Amino acid sequence: MNVGHELNLELLKVLLGPIAPWLEDPAVTDIVIYGHRDVYVRRQGEGLRAMDAGWRSASDLVLAAESIAEVIHRRLDADHPLLDSRLPDGARVNIVIPPCSPAGACVSIRLFPQRRHNAGDLLRFGTLDDTGLAILRAVVALGRNILISGGTGAGKTTLLNVLGGFIPADQIVVTVEDSREIFLDRKLWAALESKHPRHADDRPVTLADLVRNALRMNPRWLIVGEVRGAEALDLIRAFNTGHAGLSTIHANSAADALLALENLVLQGGLDIPARAVKELVARAIHVVVQVSHYPDESRKVAEIVEVDGLDYAASATFPPYRVIPLYQFVFEGYDDQDRLRGRFQTGGRPTFPDELRLRRIPCPEVWL
Repeated sequence: MNVGHELNLELLKVLLGPIAPWLEDPAVTDIVIYGHRDVYVRRQGEGLRAMDAGWRSASDLVLAAESIAEVIHRRLDADHPLLDSRLPDGARVNIVIPPCSPAGACVSIRLFPQRRHNAGDLLRFGTLDDTGLAILRAVVALGRNILISGGTGAGKTTLLNVLGGFIPADQIVVTVEDSREIFLDRKLWAALESKHPRHADDRPVTLADLVRNALRMNPRWLIVGEVRGAEALDLIRAFNTGHAGLSTIHANSAADALLALENLVLQGGLDIPARAVKELVARAIHVVVQVSHYPDESRKVAEIVEVDGLDYAASATFPPYRVIPLYQFVFEGYDDQDRLRGRFQTGGRPTFPDELRLRRIPCPEVWL
């Protein structure tokens, strides 16, 4: 850590003085501020709780928010009232100030654990079981393109980091993100991050720009932290050119994830027929992993499905996706302490066990 980095962190602690104790608490995952007197904190495995903390006035909180933007070299003022970035320690911060937030500044901070979760942690947390982990290891080993879907805070990025750890050490990985959240323990890794303009004449570097450039870096794996805009078309084109890929998307189910990816491409404004987009998505995405956040604050791999093209028999004009359910979490109720009860179960047989044997990749026992 360099001196400038340390100074920035100390200055941020001063600016965020009323919430400094929670910024340094390793158990805290989220801090939400809705106005100068409304502070909420979420610790791992718990819901949001109101805290007796805040700023003296609404203007003090706005001033603190604007000062934070200066420290991280971003613009935040009445003409640019939105900021989505990360702090020097890697924490994600989103700020909205007046006039877009008339009642006062809103600040959301997502903190990341000092020790990154690994596959063993996911098993211990009950996010999935040994069979689910074996399935995901096999999918990564084959270089299949994987889309991880889920809601905010469901654990998409945590799972993405774990799957990234399964990539063989001799394969080049390029990651593309808006704000750095991917951390891989490997040498052959180039981490790219988008650039927001700092002044009127400054040109932004978008995720779409970075995806196109990443393909010129000869990666075996292209990992896009989250697809949510114009980069969607570049992403599915890249995934259709022989590169292995990983990405996340906001969606409530595996089926919704594929439709959401379609819609992002269509919203790009290019003159591409809807059926052609569907065909591109069906070829680009091989496996969808849905992660869900449940009322008891647990996170589970809710389903893993293989995408096996389009079902032209169902509709020749606009065929649906043909999917093979491989794995799912079956909800059974709650215990007397309101903890989720359920079981993981496997589904159909995928198309690739023979390829696993051909390439001498360990095959999950359920498919033997």
